[in-house]
Amino acid sequence: MKKILTALLLAAISIPAAMADTPAELRSKAFKKMLVQSFEPMGMVARGRAPYNPAQFQQYADALKPLAAEPFQHFPANSIEGKSRAKPEIWTQPAKFQADKEAFLKSVDALALAARGKDLAAIKKSYAAVAQSCKTCHDSFRGPEK
Repeated sequence: MKKILTALLLAAISIPAAMADTPAELRSKAFKKMLVQSFEPMGMVARGRAPYNPAQFQQYADALKPLAAEPFQHFPANSIEGKSRAKPEIWTQPAKFQADKEAFLKSVDALALAARGKDLAAIKKSYAAVAQSCKTCHDSFRGPEK
């Protein structure tokens, strides 16, 4: 009886660990959350596909700041397993990866500042800078879909 209970207990403990998200899944979820909850709604405004509401845009810009930093927590060494699109260069060129990350976060801060100014032309320029910083990092550090 003790052996059966021990086996059941070990199985119950190991199931959550086996079902835990990998770093690749966590960062993918974090990037998607950032896109859906703030970046793309602002993009709709920046591209003229949605009306500009200054208060709402400011909320999206403020929400982007903490969301923007979240994915970078999920790049531990050698975490290319699964469906990861991360290239090895993230870990072989850490200074460049860090510089691209800092440029991205700085552009996000600038977008939040521009949103407070309520000048749509300046906001569009700042939004484009964030998008470009995404592209710069992706060009260097994101591979094709698997």
